[in-house]
Amino acid sequence: MSDVPFRCHFAYTLRFWAAALAVALTFAMTPANAAVTFGGSAAGDDAGETNAATIVFALSVSGDTTDLVITLTDTATYKPNDGSDILTSAFFTLAGDPTLTKVSGVLSAGCRVVESGTTLTIRGGVIGGSWAYAAGLHGAPGGANEGISSAGYSLFGPCNLFPGSRLPGDGNPPDGVGGGLTSAMDDGSKYNGGLSGRPFIRDSAVFTLGDVPASFTLSEISNVSFGYGSLPDRVITAMMVPEPTPIALVAAGLLFLALFSRRRC
Repeated sequence: MSDVPFRCHFAYTLRFWAAALAVALTFAMTPANAAVTFGGSAAGDDAGETNAATIVFALSVSGDTTDLVITLTDTATYKPNDGSDILTSAFFTLAGDPTLTKVSGVLSAGCRVVESGTTLTIRGGVIGGSWAYAAGLHGAPGGANEGISSAGYSLFGPCNLFPGSRLPGDGNPPDGVGGGLTSAMDDGSKYNGGLSGRPFIRDSAVFTLGDVPASFTLSEISNVSFGYGSLPDRVITAMMVPEPTPIALVAAGLLFLALFSRRRC
């Protein structure tokens, strides 16, 4: 009697349990402070338009110093034509409502500032003077206690601005949609009077907040939403976006091998 069926069954069983172990390790070993991403989208004002954005929170540790690094991105795929198409804020709740220090606001790598379709030169990529951060908020969307914004919303003032110069032509931030994030599709061709002559970030910026409490973990971030326009005219609730880990990818590969081995037998 051939032992081929037995060997195939044994090989399949071994691979199956190896895959199961890898899946278990995924949950057991995923770092509590791995970067977390939130995303959201909703229909825009005009037919065929969808406002969409993501925000990534990550911790940067250097010695005894911990910073919270926030990457905000406008992921819309249409050309803006009015203020409600401009991403001007992100709100979130941090457990304990810590008041963090404003370290910097800069363009994401490869991004730029545009004004009516013309690219502006921004020294060092610094855009901090056009954006504000505040903690202890009351009346923010979703009950959030913290936020970053290029508009005032009666929640942010000049004392809340990040270090650095404001963008050229941005007036007196934080006020209005100037300095907000526009889509990568923005070429200035559909601007109305409210957008013409105003600077916009295309399409992502990075904000760093310091003095993060040692006990803080990214899992404590909640109530995330995005604000558009200057009121805000539109608020989009964001949801956490699951991210695959290296262990999860290994588990998927092992499971594939198990199924492939079974088919060959």
